[in-house]
Amino acid sequence: MHLRRGVHAGVLVLVVGVGAPAVVPAQGAREDWLYRIERGDTLIGLHQRLLRPEARWRELQRLNRVADPRRLQPGSTLRIPLAMLREEPALAEVLQQHGEVWVERAGARQPLAAAASLAVDDVVGTGAQSSVVLRFADGSRVLIGPEARLRVERHARLGASGAVDTRLRLDAGSVDAQVPAAKPPPRLELRTPVINLGVRGTEFRSRIDGARTLAEVTEGRIGFGRLPLEAGFGAAATPTGPGPVRALLGAPDLTRLPERVERVPLQLALQPLAGAQRYRAQVFEADRLVLDGLFDGPAANWNADLPDGRYELRVRGADADGIEGRDARRAFTLKARPEPPFQLRPRADERLTDDEVQLAWSRNPAAASYRLQVASSPDFAAPSVEREGLADTELRLALPLGRHSWRVGSVRADGDRGPWGDARTFERIEKPPPPPAPPPEPPRQSDEGIVLAWSASPIAGASYQVQVARDAAFGDLVLDEKTARTEALLAKPRPGTYHVRVRAIGADGRAGPWGAAQLVEVPGAKWWLWLLPLLLLL
Repeated sequence: MHLRRGVHAGVLVLVVGVGAPAVVPAQGAREDWLYRIERGDTLIGLHQRLLRPEARWRELQRLNRVADPRRLQPGSTLRIPLAMLREEPALAEVLQQHGEVWVERAGARQPLAAAASLAVDDVVGTGAQSSVVLRFADGSRVLIGPEARLRVERHARLGASGAVDTRLRLDAGSVDAQVPAAKPPPRLELRTPVINLGVRGTEFRSRIDGARTLAEVTEGRIGFGRLPLEAGFGAAATPTGPGPVRALLGAPDLTRLPERVERVPLQLALQPLAGAQRYRAQVFEADRLVLDGLFDGPAANWNADLPDGRYELRVRGADADGIEGRDARRAFTLKARPEPPFQLRPRADERLTDDEVQLAWSRNPAAASYRLQVASSPDFAAPSVEREGLADTELRLALPLGRHSWRVGSVRADGDRGPWGDARTFERIEKPPPPPAPPPEPPRQSDEGIVLAWSASPIAGASYQVQVARDAAFGDLVLDEKTARTEALLAKPRPGTYHVRVRAIGADGRAGPWGAAQLVEVPGAKWWLWLLPLLLLL
């Protein structure tokens, strides 16, 4: 890489001791910047321009075996440890934020908005279902998830080398980091209560889970303490050290999820993933994390409100150790407003006998009108009734016999159409048989008792139910009989007044209404004497 100076050209070199991890320097390892010498350069002049005041130029002379510090060969390279370079404070930028996000600075807490800057010792906090994306001076991006706490412990440019040294402290929550594979490579370290992560050009996730720190690498490599962690692997660490490295679970299948979602709160059924004990599901709006959840089964559901719009769902499985696998992504559109009204009548699966069916629904304050469909099948492939611009919340329709499905949707004043409500099915059936009429002649006497008779129903295949009781409420029954005939015997009744009613039962088993109740009186002296019906009871 060539830098011009005012400009000096240089290359960053990582010098690592034998047996140290290839990802990050071990203790005692050194990172160097290769500086291309220009005419007129001297070690003393470079010390004044590039190095820390406390750095010793003679150490630089010894490291590079320079014979004369005042005579450097133009075009040759000088190896300068990054630790000797002069630092310039750098600022991090807030790219996006969602929900409740704040910064703690100089003992005070204040809201953190997009485009704000963060300096060393600033602490970023997030509330439930809140997130923030930070960009650091080397182009690294860090997404801080819900209920997190992250401190910027160090963030500095290292002289003219172009290198940026960043150290972050995660005490709660989670981060998703993207560290660019640039030259000079970024130098980012993430510290947690139990382990430190060293990063060079990679994508990884890390989170605090009680007394554990977990990390998963999706691209590149990181140093997990002294353990190198490659792409496609994850590990968990406790205060006693890191656990075994595990391969990440593959991405789950989201192809069966709908591309258009019309109901809130958001509830999504997922396909089970082999090896997954739990599922992490996240909803992004562009690069903003707006919903996050860890669910025990293959389903994602949130109670939080989500406006209509375009989103991306990301889902990954978590194994028995809590290490989360690779993401599956699925774009979807949420169009749930204006919400459909509640359907009031008919009730679900209600059977109706009226010639006209009354459909009724609730009033949605967000709706200026309603649209309605009725169809003979629940898929509404060929609606038999379609109405638009309904201002009222009920409609009477003459519909043929059979099963019908209906649904209704809301429409705003500007014409914005909300989704259809769920289909509800009802059935229009034949009216039940009318009550049989009493015969023109009164009940007749037989040796066995009193014969009660009525006229036959005009409905083919009808049968009958007759009841005789001592009270008008028909609670004290002395006869309750079903028969295909048009008469019944009240066997040798005791003296008194009896209440009689009859109803017809259709061939389909549906009973019609009771006919008007009639009175039969049995005198005390001769029980077979009776009086004509005296009273009709409703």
